[in-house]
Amino acid sequence: MKADDKLIELIREYISCSNYSCSILKQLYDSNEPLLRAKVLKLIPKEGRVDGLHYYFHGRGCLFEYENDSIDIDFGPDGRCDGFDEYRLKRFLGYRKGRFIELVDEVIFAKCFDNIIKAKIIRKHPLEPNDYLYYLSEKL
Repeated sequence: MKADDKLIELIREYISCSNYSCSILKQLYDSNEPLLRAKVLKLIPKEGRVDGLHYYFHGRGCLFEYENDSIDIDFGPDGRCDGFDEYRLKRFLGYRKGRFIELVDEVIFAKCFDNIIKAKIIRKHPLEPNDYLYYLSEKL
């Protein structure tokens, strides 16, 4: 499998984990507000623990820590949690290096990220073109 394909696989795994992590908080606090707004309104504590999951809101995102894993997300337009950047993907890769050995080299990782931007597989949100988060084009 090409390294570009492995990066796309990593992105899909990141999005799945992000959606799962956010859904845990949404179910627990049962708010119609986007998570970041719910935190600002103090409907959700800034930090807490839920069923072995530790979460910590920061800036415009949230860090979720599991026993042997973690994911750092930033919220996008309308509270979306499926956006990512190179930094967050590299952090997420940390626990998965054995399965994504093709992406461990930072130069190769950066080249793959550029390749999938050029191929328009990922892109910035059309309402937030100057933002740093990317999304799978199929989800926009």
